[in-house]
Amino acid sequence: METTTKEPGKMAKTLGFLGIGLCALCCALPIIGIVGGAGILSAISLYAEKAALVLLIISAAFIAVWLYKKKQAPPACSIDCSCKPEVDSAKSIVDTTTK
Repeated sequence: METTTKEPGKMAKTLGFLGIGLCALCCALPIIGIVGGAGILSAISLYAEKAALVLLIISAAFIAVWLYKKKQAPPACSIDCSCKPEVDSAKSIVDTTTK
């Protein structure tokens, strides 16, 4: 049986180098991922910092509006105020629904 190449071990040598290259790539991928991920996170943090600053200003404005409206609101109804219905009329409504 005759081989297609003149050197008898050329295919084995080629497959060996291919295996070594794939192994090196496999071992290097986590390092490449960490370095690339750190770069991407630092790029994203530039935009996130600007967005966080805008959201901080918006939330401070909402809190200021809420405090202003809370200050301007009329006081809550107390127990003995005139805005509540009479106790007798409320009792008569309850009495008619239970009978």
